[in-house]
Amino acid sequence: MKLRVMVIDDLDSARQMVKRALSRSFDVYDFASVAEALPALDRAEFDVIVTDLRMPGIDGLEGLKRFQVKVPEIPVIIMTAFATVETAVEAMKAGAFDYLKKPFDPEELEVMVQRAAEHGALRRENRTLKQQLSGTFSVQGMVGKSQSMKEIISIAERIAPSDVPVLIEGESGTGKDVLARTIHGLSGRAKGPYLALNMSAIPENLAESELFGHEKGAFSGADQARKGFFAEADGGTLFLDEIGMLSPLLQPKLLRVLQDGEFIPVGSRKPQKSNVRVVAATNENLKKAVQDGKFREDLWYRLRVVPMRLPPLRERREDIPLLIEHLVQKHAVRLSRPPLMPDAEAMRALLDHSWPGNIRELEHAIERALLLARGDHLAVGDFPPEIAARAAEIAGEGRYRAARDAWERKYLEDLLREAGGAVGKAAELSGLHRSTLYEKLARHGLVEAGRDKDSP
Repeated sequence: MKLRVMVIDDLDSARQMVKRALSRSFDVYDFASVAEALPALDRAEFDVIVTDLRMPGIDGLEGLKRFQVKVPEIPVIIMTAFATVETAVEAMKAGAFDYLKKPFDPEELEVMVQRAAEHGALRRENRTLKQQLSGTFSVQGMVGKSQSMKEIISIAERIAPSDVPVLIEGESGTGKDVLARTIHGLSGRAKGPYLALNMSAIPENLAESELFGHEKGAFSGADQARKGFFAEADGGTLFLDEIGMLSPLLQPKLLRVLQDGEFIPVGSRKPQKSNVRVVAATNENLKKAVQDGKFREDLWYRLRVVPMRLPPLRERREDIPLLIEHLVQKHAVRLSRPPLMPDAEAMRALLDHSWPGNIRELEHAIERALLLARGDHLAVGDFPPEIAARAAEIAGEGRYRAARDAWERKYLEDLLREAGGAVGKAAELSGLHRSTLYEKLARHGLVEAGRDKDSP
């Protein structure tokens, strides 16, 4: 995918000249003014902004200042036919990436834009690192600010450079594949292949061939030799999801790969070397499977050199707003929809939902809402029925509490009136303990009205 460049110049001929110079290497979008360009930054992502300096209305320097506020990570190149040392220094002081004098060499502009794009990418990477340090992070797709997720990321960063096996445990939909990709992306194997294999989706009679490959004629239908996942993932990472579903017959063969770094394709007698980092995952209790004799204890220990548990979404509710924002940005682009956020009512329902399907369920809910949304926000009715039902429950609970509080306040006011404002007498009339009655009065702001007239 080509990088996206925004070009701003009030002269159509100048815009077309820049567009011709850059279109071979970039996707170029041109605008006649800064005022016209600013709203476009809300609708799409750009990698570089190229703007003229002298323009009517908002000029290039003022535009630069506005870009610095709105999209500080996007580098800005200033162009002008009125080049002076003073304007160049002013532009650079205001935060311009570089300064280009008209008429320019097309190749010079192309190289400058490429350098600016690389600089912008580095800025975004640094911003991500700062977000991690400040408590909110998005690393390789892992999003959150909860303490449990901070610990997960901290462990991932520390163990990623090694090749030790990792066992990720967690309910379905908690993001085990994303964590596995994160470990791969942070490791020295990041440039190598990352392959994922769900053991529950493979017929038992084909599992060995899928993992280790087979020779021609190894079994009926094997018309030619075929590499397995261990060979295909050479130099990279192999993610084995639902590892608890691995056949007992294959468990010792996987153990051999982990211990000796060798495997034998089906139909062959010649061992092959394996240079693969294994990350396994399960949503079931493997320890219990070991106790029940369904999973080898030695393989379990070998897989869980570094055990990691991903918490369910209901245990990290403070991450839900961040995940919603991340998923909205991700799917709005893919679905060609505006990046709308939930309104207050919808957000309350989303925060209160139990999310049995975890992040996967949340992601599907966001996709649906973006497709159905008609207003400026994602409304409760745009989400799946269970979210709308929970919103109705919350509203009903709110109405009940309001009615209950109104009734209680009126009762207390009548009680005080009958007791002449004396808390002690009011307590006797109501049958409530004096301290209990006083707490209720304080909650409704009636403490002064109910001061004990019998006390000295």
